[in-house]
Amino acid sequence: MACDYESEAVEKFLLPHQPDEGNYTSRVAYETTHKAYQCDHACVMEAHEQWKQHEQIKDAHHKAEAVRLRAVADKECREAAEQSRKHPHVKEVEDEADTPIECCKWRITKGMLSL
Repeated sequence: MACDYESEAVEKFLLPHQPDEGNYTSRVAYETTHKAYQCDHACVMEAHEQWKQHEQIKDAHHKAEAVRLRAVADKECREAAEQSRKHPHVKEVEDEADTPIECCKWRITKGMLSL
């Protein structure tokens, strides 16, 4: 699942409004406000980038863990299939049902039926 980290980060980390020079009567006041804006903007952008990197790393770890768990499950499945081929332990129901009947028939014919 691809995530749009940029769009999500823009929503999470709102940029400050850039001061409009026309709203200031003093050049010094505008420059002071603009420097504060630049500092705030840089801080928000740094937090924005760090958050994106953190999310990408977290997603990569989740993906790697999912791949690892899938490999473990596949290995267990292969081992179980191999074990069942080596040691078949399930007999067919018909064989189990026929065996006592055949045994009884044999005993009846030999006269060894005990009640």
